[in-house]
Amino acid sequence: MHGGPALGPVFERARYPDATHVHWWHQPLAKPCAARPYLDLLEATLTEFRRVAAEAGQPLTVMASSFGAHLAVHLARHVPELIKDIVLLGPTFNPEQAALRLARRAFRVHTDHPNAGKLAVALGMYEDDPGRPRFWDVFGALSQLPDVTELYFGPNGGAEASRSFAELIQQPGAFDGPTSVATSDDFSALDHTPVRSAFEGPVSVLFGAYDPMIDADQDRAIWEVIFPQAAFFKVETGHFPLLELTLDACLSPA
Repeated sequence: MHGGPALGPVFERARYPDATHVHWWHQPLAKPCAARPYLDLLEATLTEFRRVAAEAGQPLTVMASSFGAHLAVHLARHVPELIKDIVLLGPTFNPEQAALRLARRAFRVHTDHPNAGKLAVALGMYEDDPGRPRFWDVFGALSQLPDVTELYFGPNGGAEASRSFAELIQQPGAFDGPTSVATSDDFSALDHTPVRSAFEGPVSVLFGAYDPMIDADQDRAIWEVIFPQAAFFKVETGHFPLLELTLDACLSPA
């Protein structure tokens, strides 16, 4: 389950064209004027997973990247019996704080850019008055800086993944802005206090050593509440281990 929200699985499909045993689910777009798009996404996730598990006739591995980790938590809460194991890749528990970390990193990298001042002002206004309107101001200012997507990737082998990501994100279906905004805002309106999951099987959590969006120590403490049995690994990637490592390395971290 990919992240975003509203990123399509075009990146994974391009990276692993022969992985026919993996179901790269293309999550549905938010319906126009949907009252609760995030809750709609959770329901769609549960419906799709039940369908695929029924076809397989056995419990399945759930692999979730970034924001997709919340979809994995939802499945673990409602159908733990259908899950063999869970692999979380760069899971973002608080997407708003993760995006703000990225913005601060981008400002440090592009301090001399003509639009860096706009980002600094937006970040300052958010600090004075946190909330979704100020957050989207930060996001808008961030989008005016160059090569922001490069920051997602690590320095060791991430250059090729970064180029591919920059090319693919321009393709139709790779990303849907309105769905991302609607789903993110609906998500932020809910209580996300971490609660222990009913799933007691194996869980692996991979954090990228160069991830600009995650504080691994802080986030590990949160995921340990949800999955006390989880094994944690730090890998030499940025925010998307699946796009920098191999599929086998992500599923079976050493």
